[in-house]
Amino acid sequence: MLWRWPQRATGDRPGQLAIKGYDLVNLPHAFRPWLLWSVLGSAFGGVGNRVFVSHQRSLAFAQVVAEPGRDHWFIVRLVTQAGVTDGGRELLDRIAREAGARGVIRLHTLVAEHPDVLEWWQRAGFTPFRRVVLLATTAEGRHAPPKGMIRVQEAVDAWEVQRLYERLTPRPVQYAEARNRATWQVGRRAGWRVRGFLLSNGQETTAYCRVRSRGQWHLVEVLASDDAADDAVGLVCYAIGQSARPQDQVLLVLPEETPCMLAAFERAGFRTHERRVWLARYTVRRVRVGTLATDAARLAAVADARRAFYRRERPKVAVVERATSH
Repeated sequence: MLWRWPQRATGDRPGQLAIKGYDLVNLPHAFRPWLLWSVLGSAFGGVGNRVFVSHQRSLAFAQVVAEPGRDHWFIVRLVTQAGVTDGGRELLDRIAREAGARGVIRLHTLVAEHPDVLEWWQRAGFTPFRRVVLLATTAEGRHAPPKGMIRVQEAVDAWEVQRLYERLTPRPVQYAEARNRATWQVGRRAGWRVRGFLLSNGQETTAYCRVRSRGQWHLVEVLASDDAADDAVGLVCYAIGQSARPQDQVLLVLPEETPCMLAAFERAGFRTHERRVWLARYTVRRVRVGTLATDAARLAAVADARRAFYRRERPKVAVVERATSH
């Protein structure tokens, strides 16, 4: 019997779906944008926030957001009927096909470190690649900056962050995450306001902190070596003070392979919330779809039409040209 938390899917606001069951992901609220945003994203063909609903063998729904970039979909909810999980696996297959058709290269999620949970997700085609610790705290206001030079991240800093990530992250994790410079951009994305803070010693960047904020919830990531644990704690506290209001809830995602940093954050007042496992699955690759002869003739005629019409239909014409050239 699959072990999971009982959780009513209709308890979230402001969007509600008429289904009650078990969330096979059950992430803390800091990870989960409102359902209404994803429902609207599905209705208007959005890519960053979507909801998928299955009515085939059993009622199930999933919510995905584009994180850490547009070529990744992060599953924040997967809700199935009580006692029925086959529908969830079928829904994941459908999501993988839809993601592949949209150019998304992989799905990923964070699940509880429990044997039954991991086994279920692995049977669904997901592979675990990293363990993380979720640390919780409450924002306390402004903090003095740590020693060193701090600057607020701008668009041009994304490459510097990517280089720091490549220096500090194990190679197998880099292959599984497939992050690039675009994933470190700041601004607004998937329902969050994203800020970044860099700490340098005057010669190179030694630590980086990214804060994703939504309402009174803040999700924090940090890049730093174990040797710079104290500097990382100071940078995170400073970033929280700049991004959050007093009494806001903060959740820090910390890789398990950095024990010195974990100890340093616990000394600073962060408390261990839970441990989770990163899982990833490659999407179904895009396949060539045949075009009806009537459509091919129409698109071929478009090439001889006025330029304005040709430009609008150009993507479809290109598909026909590639299909007929082989």
